[in-house]
Amino acid sequence: MIDAYFKSPIFWDYFFAALLSSGAIILWNNHLIISPKEEYLYSFVSDLATIALTMAGFILTLLTVLISFKSTSKQKRDSISESDTVFELFFSTQLYFETVIHLKNAIKSLTLMAVVGYCIKLTLNLKNYPVLFIYNIFGIIIVFFTVWRCLLILSKIIKIQQEN
Repeated sequence: MIDAYFKSPIFWDYFFAALLSSGAIILWNNHLIISPKEEYLYSFVSDLATIALTMAGFILTLLTVLISFKSTSKQKRDSISESDTVFELFFSTQLYFETVIHLKNAIKSLTLMAVVGYCIKLTLNLKNYPVLFIYNIFGIIIVFFTVWRCLLILSKIIKIQQEN
């Protein structure tokens, strides 16, 4: 199941965010859940955008560290020797390139959520609270799935280290 998720994680993140946001809207329209006051929704938009940018910065730092280590590691050889470190093994596998792609996409997704949030805050007023409510639900889900995906990637890297 995780492998299916990692084949197109951005699609699944946005699909589940749209699905859960739609469910929240239906519940809200039927008065089964109550949204916070408009001021809180408006404030939470910028909080969520700030969280998304902060997380994008952390992931960008991780990606920069991985790329820096890759540039200083030995080039891939035909055979693996006992003296190879775990990172040299990791850098010589396809897993490294998949990790870079996933982390890069996570940064793009979080940055998009932040930009959309700031644009919403700049262009909408408190009277548009349905849009604020939808963005907040959608944004929370995207941030959660993106951070969860990055933690799964880091767990796989740690697992490689433990096996070796």
